[in-house]
Amino acid sequence: MGDPDQSLAGRASSGDREALTALYRQHRGPLLGFLTRTLGEKPLAEDVFQEVWMKVITGIGRFDNSRGTFKSWLFRVGANAAVDRIRREGLRRGPELDQPVLNGEEGGTRRIDLVPSGEPGPDREGDSVFLGQAKDRALGKLPPFQRAAILLRHQQGMSMDEIAATLGVPQGTVKSMLHRGTRTLRRSLASWKTT
Repeated sequence: MGDPDQSLAGRASSGDREALTALYRQHRGPLLGFLTRTLGEKPLAEDVFQEVWMKVITGIGRFDNSRGTFKSWLFRVGANAAVDRIRREGLRRGPELDQPVLNGEEGGTRRIDLVPSGEPGPDREGDSVFLGQAKDRALGKLPPFQRAAILLRHQQGMSMDEIAATLGVPQGTVKSMLHRGTRTLRRSLASWKTT
């Protein structure tokens, strides 16, 4: 099965603004959600998203569908931009993800709750608030590429091949990152118990 965006990307690289707009509309939500979960702050994610989209506009002519899908290329640009920002600014996300954003009140809407998951339905149906907060903190403490791999797999539903293409690493490295990241998350969440 080919890349559903292949035709749009080809037309966009030839200067078709409508095709570029269609790609933007289709991928804005998932990419912004990924960046927000990776960076921990929606305003920062929106800033990085703008950088990413400028790179897409100027670099779409270099997109090569023989090396992967448009989505994996786009998320590679996004992951690299997010990791660069994390390294440049020394960002380490953790508890900030679960801080309330409405009126600064405890128990209010959390930043992480405002991130679109890319999936239909309630994002955390059945999870307790405390488990959601613990997961957010644990995820925020992972190294940037492990965090990206886990989000690409579980938030974006990418296959191992797509993640490898997105992160520009071998598939074995993706498996290793997912294994280590999952193991770290499990250890971090081991103290959380339902009663």
